[in-house]
Amino acid sequence: MGEPVPDISAKEPSGPRPVRGRAVLASALLLLPVVYASANAQVSSMFSLLVPPVGALLFLIALNAALRKGAPKAELSQADLIVTFAFLSVASAIASEWAWVGHSALHMFPILAESNPTVRDVILPNMPDWLAAKDIESVRDLTTGGHNLSYVVGKLPLFLPKYLAWAALVGSLFFACLCINSLMRDAWCRRERLAFPIIQLPVALAEKGGRGAVFRSPYTWIALAIMFSIDMLNGFSYLFPNVPNIPVKDLVNLQDLFAEPPLSQIGFFPLAIYPFMAAIGLFVPSDLLLSMIVFFLLRKLTHVVLAANGIPQSTFSGTFLAPGPPYFDEQTWGAVLALFVGAVWVARPYLREVWQSIRTGKREEDGGIPHRWAFVGLVGSFFAVLALGMAGTLPVIFLVPYVALFLIFSVVVTRLRAQLGPPTHEFAFFGPNSIMQRFFGTRWLSPRQIVWVNQVFIVMNRIHRTHPMPYQLEGMKMGALSNVRQSHLFWGMAAVALVGFVAAYFFLHVYAYRTGQVARWSESLMYVQTMVGAQKGPDFVGILMTAFGFGVVVGLDAIRFRVPGFPLHPAGYLLSSNFGVDYYWFGLLLALLIKNFVQRYYGHSGYGKLRNVAFGILIAEYAAETIWMTVALVTHQSTYTISFNERSLGLQ
Repeated sequence: MGEPVPDISAKEPSGPRPVRGRAVLASALLLLPVVYASANAQVSSMFSLLVPPVGALLFLIALNAALRKGAPKAELSQADLIVTFAFLSVASAIASEWAWVGHSALHMFPILAESNPTVRDVILPNMPDWLAAKDIESVRDLTTGGHNLSYVVGKLPLFLPKYLAWAALVGSLFFACLCINSLMRDAWCRRERLAFPIIQLPVALAEKGGRGAVFRSPYTWIALAIMFSIDMLNGFSYLFPNVPNIPVKDLVNLQDLFAEPPLSQIGFFPLAIYPFMAAIGLFVPSDLLLSMIVFFLLRKLTHVVLAANGIPQSTFSGTFLAPGPPYFDEQTWGAVLALFVGAVWVARPYLREVWQSIRTGKREEDGGIPHRWAFVGLVGSFFAVLALGMAGTLPVIFLVPYVALFLIFSVVVTRLRAQLGPPTHEFAFFGPNSIMQRFFGTRWLSPRQIVWVNQVFIVMNRIHRTHPMPYQLEGMKMGALSNVRQSHLFWGMAAVALVGFVAAYFFLHVYAYRTGQVARWSESLMYVQTMVGAQKGPDFVGILMTAFGFGVVVGLDAIRFRVPGFPLHPAGYLLSSNFGVDYYWFGLLLALLIKNFVQRYYGHSGYGKLRNVAFGILIAEYAAETIWMTVALVTHQSTYTISFNERSLGLQ
């Protein structure tokens, strides 16, 4: 089983402690470098445990070691490090995929309209001026590249109002998620005893201001030295091919071994280790590890069975792009809805307490904002998103379930990560668009509405590896472990998210004007073109497969309730039904086998040593990635990465 995060708090009778000024100062000084790295080093910012904030935490721990000798009174405390990491994680998350997927819309449409009729005739006329540039002359200079920072600053009168307009949409979604986390904080952070595997490393690093038990273990240092040496060697081998390397990422793609159907239809099927992902797997509960692996293999078997029976299919499991057999997108939505219903059912007594607090305005013992005001913030944010949707002529009867479905998905992902801690959760091409189209069709959508749901609402539908809501909850959990006043964390996370998002949009334009890259993330064009070209009615088979996914989760929960120790968990079905687990399933299998072997033959003491080995691997991988990421950002050249995606060759 995965162990819960150890309680590192030093609680005092006086109650929760305020966030200290030095934590705010450290966050402010590191915010822009972390956001810049998150926005531009994209292969380093697509994991559950993001590289830029971990790199910043390692820097602060090294700084603390220096301050301890020269200026001990200036040393950052455990709580200071936790708060800084929480703030930087939230800023990094919102500066990553939530910024990437929509940014190109600010400038690309008038440029692409010259050669793309869909952009010229459908998208450009239906995008509002306050979200996107529409005059080709205002953005033609971007296509040439070669512009420096000061030049991009001169473009702020054109783009800053649009940054703020996008921030209104993204900020409303972020704040709604933050308010939900505030309402559910006590249940998820304390009562339900969720494991929070992802925060194991930062909590261990921050313990006693960087002097915790993890740094006193020889197992940590041995694993760190070996793994760091491998990553640095592989980094030099990447730059100088004559230097040998030690493969620790992709080993072989099993799909390449099968030339003939039906086995050739198995899809992307790598044997890959990714040591940092396997190390995170050592903190994940064993039943959840097993479930992810089993359901991933069942997904691959499904492709083979369909191919053997001559059924056309897409072997990519983010099937919003290719609806039809084996309907994994629809099954995933069914699983999401079932897990949400289950989470609400389990939390019924707590939700009654929350409603009572909303009615009475009771203050929170941990210094959090009152539930009444969190509820008001949630409702206000929800209506703000509705208003932005209505600006695209979308009807309220469509928008209410649309936004609600996104928040339901957000809740499930957040609670799932707190419970399971997957190294990444991709959910490629997944969101309210897919389920709303299955149930209601697209025939009734006008061109403006099609543009709105596919481009303006792209952040809710593209990819969810760095969804900010889990980082919010993890920040609250870490704050609770260090007895930090929750209201200070709440407003601090809201502030860094706003600054981080706007700064990320600016830094992405610095990159675009330097390289001349017009459409870095432009999948929305494909969505619009597909929907305009083939508007359809409801998909009744898709609806049935959504119900099937719902039923699988309900069935698994029923079996687990009646058969104690049943090893398959419905969360594994959810994660493995959509693309993403493909990258790291084999590393998780190795983690499961090693973990169970150590626990069986060496007991709790052996598992404690194994945890320190995992910490050493994680510290080494993240330190090495921080170094190679920094080299790439400074030199603008490609370098080695621990990620499953490679840095593109050439300009970075």
